[in-house]
Formats: sequence, C-alpha cells, structure tokens
Amino acid sequence: MTFVPRPAPLSKRVIAGLIDAAFIVVLSGISFVAPLVLRGLVLPMWGVLAVLVGYAVVPLAFLKRTLGLHIMGLELVGKRGHALDLANASFRELLGRGYFPAAYLFTIVAGLVASAFHVGSNTSPPLLAGVMTLACSAAFAVAVIGHVVALGRPDQRTLADLLSGSFVVEGQALLPPSDLEDFDDFQAHRRGVLRNLAVFEVLLMVSVIALPWLLSSSSGESPQMKGQRLKLEALQAKFNANPGSDSLANELQRELQRAGRREELQAVSEKHAQALGRKEAEREQRLREDFTAKHDRTTAEALISLLEQQDRVDEAKELYLDWLGPSPTASQLTGFGNWLATNTRTDEAVTVLSQATTMDPLVPYGRTLLGVSLQRLGRLTAAREQLELALLEDPTDEDAADALRDVEAQAGVLPPSGKEALRRQFEAWRRDAGPR
Repeated sequence: MTFVPRPAPLSKRVIAGLIDAAFIVVLSGISFVAPLVLRGLVLPMWGVLAVLVGYAVVPLAFLKRTLGLHIMGLELVGKRGHALDLANASFRELLGRGYFPAAYLFTIVAGLVASAFHVGSNTSPPLLAGVMTLACSAAFAVAVIGHVVALGRPDQRTLADLLSGSFVVEGQALLPPSDLEDFDDFQAHRRGVLRNLAVFEVLLMVSVIALPWLLSSSSGESPQMKGQRLKLEALQAKFNANPGSDSLANELQRELQRAGRREELQAVSEKHAQALGRKEAEREQRLREDFTAKHDRTTAEALISLLEQQDRVDEAKELYLDWLGPSPTASQLTGFGNWLATNTRTDEAVTVLSQATTMDPLVPYGRTLLGVSLQRLGRLTAAREQLELALLEDPTDEDAADALRDVEAQAGVLPPSGKEALRRQFEAWRRDAGPR
C-alpha cells in the first residue's frame, strides 16, 4: 500500500518542540553540573551532544518519536512511512534544526563566563574558535529561518524536513500488521529495539560522567586540585597579557600563596615590578615631551610627582626650577619653598622662603612656612618672629598659632616691646603694599 503522509498540525508540532527543548535544556544542565561536582572537570560540548543524540537522534531513528512527539501523538517518518536512518535523523536534528551550532555557541559562552570568573580556561586555538563561531552562527541563523519555511507550506515541512526527506505526521504512519504471526514478529522486533535502545541510553548516560572521570583520573589530580590549577592557569594567562595590572597581580599572588608555590610567586612579583617600571618610564617620557612642548603647570606637577614617587628628588627639584624660570613671583617661590620643606630640604626651604618674603613681605602663607621651617632647624628666635608676623597678617592662621605655642614653650614669649616693633613693621609693609 502506498504511504500518504498526513501532515501534523503546526500547533501540535510547536508544542512538541517546546517540550523537547525543555527536556534538552534540563538534561544538558545535568550533563554540565554532574561531572563538575563529581570530578571537578566538565566537557560541555560532549555533554550537550550526548544529550542530543540520546534524547532526539536515536529515539527518532528507532522509535520515530521523541518524548514531545509521543505526548502530542506525532511521529517523524521518511517517504515510505518508516523511521529515518541514523544519518538522516542526525542531519535533521543536529544541523537542520540547529542543535549542533546552538550547542557550540553555548559552549563558547560558557567558556567566556568561566574565564571571566577565573574558574576555567578555554584551550581552543583562537583562530579555529573564531572560524567555528562564525560558521555556527550562520548555521543557527539558517536553522531558525528553516523553521519559518513551514508557515508557507501546506505540508507544514521545515527546511530540515525537506533536506532529510522527513515528515511529521499525526498518529501512526504505518499500522501494525493484522496477521497474528507477523504481529508476533513485529512485537518481538519492537522489544529487541527497545532493549537495545535502553542499553545504548544507559551507556551514553554513563559516558557523560565516565569521560571526565577518565581524564581527571589519568592526571592524578583531585577535583579540587584540578579546579585550582584551571583557575591559576586562567589567572596566569590574563596576567601574562597585562602584567602591569595591580588587581591581576595581587589576585594571582594570593592564589600562588594559597597553593604554596613561592618560586612562582616571586617570579610574578618581579614581572609585575618590571612591567610597572616600563609603564612609569613610558609615562615619564610622555610627560617630559609634553612639558617641553607646553611648559605648563599641570604637566610639571604630574612629572614632579612621578619623580618624587621614585625618590628622585634632585631631578624633581631641577624640573621645578626649570618650570619656575628665571623670574619667579613671590607666590611661586613660596610654593617651591613649601615643596622643599615637604621633601626634607629644610635649609633650602628657608633660603627660598626668605627670598619670597623679601620680594613680598605680605606674600600669603610665606611667613607661616618660613617660621615652621626655622623651628625645624632649631632657630627658635627667628621662627618666633616670623610666626608673630604671620598672625598679624591672619589672626585665624591655626598652623602659625600652633607652631608659635611650641616655640614659646621652648624660647619664651616675645616681650611686649618686641611685639610692638613687629606690629609697626607689619603696618609699614601694609601701607607700602596698598590695597590688595
């Protein structure tokens, strides 16, 4: 009798597909988590492919249906109503319906996530991975478009059905034989198929865990050791790509310290220090070029700060003087004197601050800085005089007031006549300076 396909309603096919997709996602998750928990190793691509073959390809090739098709009363058959052979069933499910490219893209995403959280690393060559990602993206897009094809066809066949020569039909495509003897043979054959299928499914399920077990056992590593090694390898790869990163260096050093790998810890410290040295040298070169071109304050301050951090105070001083030029203002000299004092060049600071206050007796904060510097040198009488003048200029100057109290505790309080003389001197400077 000629087989006439009875196309299944598209609504039933969609529901069956959603049921199958849900089971595939759950089983793929189990194939991912189980080896990871049991052995600390996971082969996501192998696990997902095993699920696809065990759940979809083999049942379709031997039983004409998946669980979703069975629930919706549907079958997948060839042109004569029989089950597809393994080759066509594999082609239809893995490529035609987009399961294989989807599995590969899932593996790539999972690898990137694992790498980002430092719990694994990707061992695929970058060029091959890139080519495969592009190819699988294109194949997945074609598969999605292929499903839409069914909307415009009266037989509801997708592109995967057309390429594999399959039909999704409602009910049983071929009824069991009516002859009792033939029916007994049919039933015996069916029982043999189910038995073989069950054995195959069990073996496939065991292999999902057995392969990671064999790989991890052959190395002699425990799951914890394997996980720690993979994390270290991922961190080491990132650090090698960017050895100047403080965060990566610190994280890698912590992991090496935890693993007791002290020689590698020292090597990481040295490599990080060398990278920082190169970065600072490059930054210094850029700043010097910018300073030569612009001679601006911002660049000078950045370069001086960099030299200070490297304890190159003499070079920083020369650069500061270069920026000041031959005719600095009293305010600029005050800033330079403060910088000298901050860098423990107190004698030089007194000389520069004295020059600044001579140029402008009322230069802001000049007297305070000079008084504090003189105090540090033990020249208490001179320090007291400068601090008294600073408070005449600004009675709210807390730095001058605090320093004066310390000086008076050692050198005594300035007599009233001395304070009066300083006041007259200060008033004279103010008259000479005029309104500011």
